[in-house]
Order: sequence, then C-alpha cells, then structure tokens
Amino acid sequence: MAATAIMLTFGYRDYAINLIDKILIYPSVFYSNLDRNYHKGHFNPGYRAIILSWEDFIHGHQIEDDNLNLGIHEFVHALHLSYLNSKSNNDISAHIFISSLEALNEYIDSKVNFKLQMKKSAYFRSYAFENNFEFTAVIIENFIETPQEFRRQFPTIYKHVKQMLNFNFAGY
Repeated sequence: MAATAIMLTFGYRDYAINLIDKILIYPSVFYSNLDRNYHKGHFNPGYRAIILSWEDFIHGHQIEDDNLNLGIHEFVHALHLSYLNSKSNNDISAHIFISSLEALNEYIDSKVNFKLQMKKSAYFRSYAFENNFEFTAVIIENFIETPQEFRRQFPTIYKHVKQMLNFNFAGY
C-alpha cells in the first residue's frame, strides 16, 4: 500500500502525504456508519485515515490498464486535500500540484464543449465528472495506468497532470 502512495509523490522532494496517519483494511466492501453506505475505499480527513477493501485494492493492481485503481484513487484524494491545506505554507510540492491543477481546470473551462468531448470519449469514467476531487483522482488513475493512451487522446491534459505530479509515467 505504501508503494501505491509513493507512486504519486515520486517527483517530489517530500514524499509523505501529511493527512494520512493510518490505513484501515477490510477484507472486502465495507459499511460506513458515518454516511450509512457501503464503500470499496474511502479517505476520511477527520480521522486522517485511508480505508480500503483489500479485495478491491488488489484488483486495482491485477489489471494494470483498466484505469481503475482503488489505491491510487483514494491516495490521490489525500494528496489533493493535503496540498490544498499546505499550499499557503510555501510547500513547493503543494504549489506545483495545485497550480498545475488550477491551470488544467482553466484550460478545460476555456475550451467550448471540452468536458463534453472528454465524456464522449469514454476514456475517463463518468465518475470523474462528479466534482473536482473525483476528477483529479480519476485523471491520475488514467495517467498512471494508461499513460501512452492518455497522452495520445488528451495531450494537453496529460501535460498538465505530468506537471502536477512532477513525473512522466509514459515510457517509465
């Protein structure tokens, strides 16, 4: 699990994700009393915890090119929020990640019907368009699992994500 988290911070001097103190692992899908729903994975910033279904975590690594990786997805949520919280502290990693994400969002917003084009491509699963946190998690899953395809279909978005992570997964 730690290796999955570190994949996201290869490009940074400080590899730690400061909002995670613990990782809870359930054998399979689990029920949360907090929101009364079943989950495969969840990041809970209040408890500073990543909670994962082991079955689904393993599945995310067994199929390396389906753009579904629960570990990456949940750790991105923690990284994203951690960097949002520390951007004002002159954290260079946070600055790179957040400013690149902001530039990506500005790029997408400046293009007429670009989000619709992204949806129609079916390259990004529909969950990406729920909110900015899900969008960020899904595009980074795609970036890591199918970097060449990502770069081919959406080269400008790929460039922004590469800047966000300060690392190039294509050809690695």
